Amino acid sequence: MGRPDLSLLPLPEAFRLLAQWLMPHMPPKLIHPHEKISDAELVAVAVLQRLHKVPYFNRWWRLVKLNHFPQFPSEVQARVRLKRLTPVIEGVCVEVQALDFVVVDSEPLPVCTFKRAPRCKFRGAGHGFSTSGPVYGFKLHAWTMLNGRIAKYEIHPANEHDFSVGCVMNRDWPAYSGPKQIGDKGYQSGTYLTPPKKNAKRPDPRWKKEYGVARKIIESTFSVLVGSGLRWGQVKTLESLRLKVALVVLAHNLKFLTLAP
Repeated sequence: MGRPDLSLLPLPEAFRLLAQWLMPHMPPKLIHPHEKISDAELVAVAVLQRLHKVPYFNRWWRLVKLNHFPQFPSEVQARVRLKRLTPVIEGVCVEVQALDFVVVDSEPLPVCTFKRAPRCKFRGAGHGFSTSGPVYGFKLHAWTMLNGRIAKYEIHPANEHDFSVGCVMNRDWPAYSGPKQIGDKGYQSGTYLTPPKKNAKRPDPRWKKEYGVARKIIESTFSVLVGSGLRWGQVKTLESLRLKVALVVLAHNLKFLTLAP
């Protein structure tokens, strides 16, 4: 099957297709008697929440359990198992592949309003700045392909500069066949293709107008992620934030995949 829009299919059919595709990507494990659904089915339900843009997991779980899947376990058990599966979901949502170009940028992930930052006790969060103003929390740093698919991403505190995080992400650059990287003015260096500054005496001769058009790809991608719930809800730990981001990225990248087992 090609690329069906799972948000338009009946929920049981979308659940079956997605769980069938996820099954080979789940690691082998012992099946305990209290686990009423498999790991693939559990992740499928969580991804469908993002596709249907339901902001709260407890409401989504209650909806699918009452109307479609009464055999599902409790919401508490589902949450605990999803947190344990976070590294698996992070590995499924992106894959290492040979690329010619990637677009690089970051998106703020605030954990609270900036005014509440002095009272916030979120471990690992930092004060930073974005185009929309100051932010307290983290930033999502990502590489996107020219079609909008996210090829790689990392989460870092908001006080870390984009260029510094870019250097960390470039450790995997050879694994992606050394793609050319298109960034904004915050990535000015010999490594990235960036637009020239207004006061630059010698603009970078490598910069082309079409690169400016490609820059809009990652901005549109971030807009889609935000609309799918990247900043919805309340998270209290970095592990919860990682799970939310991984589910949102996986839901976004599904449109570029063939759902075949």
